[in-house]
Amino acid sequence: MNREILLELDDLLLAERELTGLLAAIQADEREARMLYARLQDWKGQSALLLRDEIEVFFTEIARRIQDIEQQKRVLVQYVQEMKRVDGAS
Repeated sequence: MNREILLELDDLLLAERELTGLLAAIQADEREARMLYARLQDWKGQSALLLRDEIEVFFTEIARRIQDIEQQKRVLVQYVQEMKRVDGAS
């Protein structure tokens, strides 16, 4: 029984590392997008306004998704800690 728990725990720890990597990649992409967005400030006209509005929606959505992933990671970390506690108690 104990070996099964350890294997599952290893899988969960791998998932935590993968979430960390995903967050880092998304945040790096967001920084790059913000640098590109800053270049658009010189653009004028209706199409520039529409593009800026669309990009701002993108930034809002990416921020929401980052928060969702961070929340999922927090829940995963809490679950891993609980598994370690329960495994140590048996």
